[in-house]
Amino acid sequence: MRTFLTILFIICVLSLATDQVFARDLVDAAQSAQSVFNRIGIAAISIGITLGGILFAVGAAQVGRMLLISGVIGAVAILGAPAIVNLLGRVFGASI
Repeated sequence: MRTFLTILFIICVLSLATDQVFARDLVDAAQSAQSVFNRIGIAAISIGITLGGILFAVGAAQVGRMLLISGVIGAVAILGAPAIVNLLGRVFGASI
C-alpha cells in the first residue's frame, strides 16, 4: 500500500510540473498569435486608408469615403483595444 501511495504521489507531482510547461507554451503561443494579428491589422489599416484616399481623389467618393471610415474604425479597434484592456486591467487589478 505504501508503494502505491508513493507512486501515486510521484505521478501527481509530475503531472503538476507538466501542466506548468503546457501553460507556459500556451502563453507563448497566445503572445505570438497576438503579434501576428496586430501586424495583419496594421497592414490592413494602412491599405484601407490608402485605397480610400486614392478612390476619393479619383472620383469614387462614396466608396472612398467608406474605405476611409472603415480604415479609421479599424485603426481605433486594432491600435486602441490593447491600451483599453491594459487600462481596465490596471483599474480592476487584474493582470492580462
